[in-house]
Amino acid sequence: MRPSTRPRSLLGRRRRRSWPALLGAGLVAGGVWLGSAAPADAAVPGRRGLEIEGARDRRGLYLGGGLGFGGTFFYYDDFIPATRLDFTIGGGVAKRLTIGADLHLTPYLERSVGVAFGGDIELTGYVWRGFYLRGALGVAAVPKRDPTRSFDEVEGMTVGVGGAAGLGYEFWLNSTAAMSAGF
Repeated sequence: MRPSTRPRSLLGRRRRRSWPALLGAGLVAGGVWLGSAAPADAAVPGRRGLEIEGARDRRGLYLGGGLGFGGTFFYYDDFIPATRLDFTIGGGVAKRLTIGADLHLTPYLERSVGVAFGGDIELTGYVWRGFYLRGALGVAAVPKRDPTRSFDEVEGMTVGVGGAAGLGYEFWLNSTAAMSAGF
């Protein structure tokens, strides 16, 4: 058997191509598993015989809001404190899967810096009780500044495309309202 005549760099490149395919296949398989529809019966077996289903069910429309505090580094020596306001809207596809949009606005707490804004499309899968995994793709616009100019001069906006991955836990306040904490 002859050894490969391909250069070694091409052989290494072939191995790296398999990671995106494996990741894509894993995401598709996870989406199918989380999106598998459970039967929507009006009554389900419970502790007291048959109970009406509906409490703690994620199917249907949801609305939410959020407030965050933190900061941004535009350059290595440039920290700007900021807040973040979020508005989310979406719907439950199945008991364990929701799809929604998260719109966010970030006013910077420093004079003449500007405001950042954007939005994400989120897919949230509930793995066990309230524990969830979340993936998102989105677009954002942030103030653009020239590092050679004065600190307070803003030069328009810079637009970027990105994604996010997170995990968290959802706590039910009553049979229809919940709040969550996540990373």
